[in-house]
Amino acid sequence: MNHNPLAHSAIHAISANWWVLLLRGILLIAVGIYALLHPGISLLAWALTVGFFLILVGVLSLIAGIAGWTESRGWTILRGVLSLLIGAFAIWHPAVFGTLAGLTVIFMLAAWSIVGGIMEIIVAIRERKEIHGEGWIILSGVFSIIFGIVLCFAPLLSLAIFIRMSGLFAIIFGIMCIFTSLKLLSVKKRMDTRSA
Repeated sequence: MNHNPLAHSAIHAISANWWVLLLRGILLIAVGIYALLHPGISLLAWALTVGFFLILVGVLSLIAGIAGWTESRGWTILRGVLSLLIGAFAIWHPAVFGTLAGLTVIFMLAAWSIVGGIMEIIVAIRERKEIHGEGWIILSGVFSIIFGIVLCFAPLLSLAIFIRMSGLFAIIFGIMCIFTSLKLLSVKKRMDTRSA
């Protein structure tokens, strides 16, 4: 048992805020379920959130640039203007912004998958005398290329699946947060009982 008073006070402070982690877990589960059931609306909500965040960053950058709080005033002001413009576009056209951002991620993933698959095949063929099981590496490369091609030919479907998978991960993470918060609550109760 650790009798370090500093460690004891840190554990007590963390366990006293168990409810924050519980609330976070509940919100993550709610967001995850919503993403699973309504991927399109979830994409709109994400676009609006990003838009508001970019506008906030833009305003703060403009204030910092105009007030001279940074050394590179011109770049800070330019960054603020760009953030404001992109944020305003995201809020006025959330469907367009969300779809473009999501499709950019999908096409980047597709390109990475295709290029990675080609590289795997090239390495397996070139180094076939040095490595064992080159057939499996070639097969992995072929599957990687096929995956990338599928993403390219069905980007909107891939985006919907990607959003649903994000929702599933949010639910899993939310459950973990709730489980951890309940553990922290039990630690808090034990510490309160000992100090009483």
